[in-house]
Amino acid sequence: MPDELQTKLDALISVVPKTGMTQRNNKTGAEYYGEVPSATKNTFSRPPASDQKGRDKWLEDVKKPFTENPKFHDLTGLTHTELLKNWVDGGIKTSCNGFVGTIAGKLGLPGMGSFGLQKLLEAKGKGHCWVTPASGEKPQYGDLFETNSRTPGNDFDNLHVGISLYVDGEDWWTIEGGQGGPFLGYDRVARVKKKYNTEHLLGWVDMRMLLAGTPAIPSWVPGTWTVHGPKQQYIYYFNRTGGVAQKAYRPQHGKEAATPSLDTGSIISTLGDTVKVRWNCEGGIETFTYDRSGTMPFVFARMSGKAADGTDLSAVQGWLD
Repeated sequence: MPDELQTKLDALISVVPKTGMTQRNNKTGAEYYGEVPSATKNTFSRPPASDQKGRDKWLEDVKKPFTENPKFHDLTGLTHTELLKNWVDGGIKTSCNGFVGTIAGKLGLPGMGSFGLQKLLEAKGKGHCWVTPASGEKPQYGDLFETNSRTPGNDFDNLHVGISLYVDGEDWWTIEGGQGGPFLGYDRVARVKKKYNTEHLLGWVDMRMLLAGTPAIPSWVPGTWTVHGPKQQYIYYFNRTGGVAQKAYRPQHGKEAATPSLDTGSIISTLGDTVKVRWNCEGGIETFTYDRSGTMPFVFARMSGKAADGTDLSAVQGWLD
């Protein structure tokens, strides 16, 4: 069932049609399923700089009347006229930043329409809301993502931002601005289906965490811990949002969500090097304290704890497990 973020986002992007495939990029395999173009008629594709005759004709053609699309302006804050002025001067400006910034602003997060999303979050003290493919997670509905690729022969990076809709197996459905440009003759916001390939994916913004104002948990907490009690050993997995699960067995990295859980809970408070965990089924509260003297950074970490009944616990994260 859609949550609040999905409901709001769906309302904002409802003007972008949900249609059958309208175009396929034979080079990348991306498919387009509905678009809002920047202008609705008399748009002309810009020839390469090497085609001077064609370029001269193009400069004449683009002076011909066209009709601005107000829906495109509402989605991106840009007009076809603004883009055309950039293209005539040889620019390649598109609406990917404008689209992400406009939608994020309407969701209550102004200032998100730029490249370098990770640094932007860190500057706001929200770096914990940035997620990378190395986490083993995948972007969720409404998360803002950023990619960086390089076209052979170009001396610049192709930075791009968009909004994730959902990942279904190997397919990734998104909605993105900047799906046109001077070489198409107009820009557009489009629904896109592509392969979920993390090669160029820098990461994404966990929008639910950011919108909720969820605080960061201590950096030493996330990961899999082997917890030792007087008579039994347990496997705990702490995620980056403060959730914790007791696992039936030790999960492989990136497959924590698929490993069966015996109980789940969450961190309810942090104070210095101490965290408190409340379990959902058992209902008890356990306390753990980071053992700095017994930890070897980047190799293994230790913490000591108390179970709900006062029993002593110890835990190790890393190769000593």
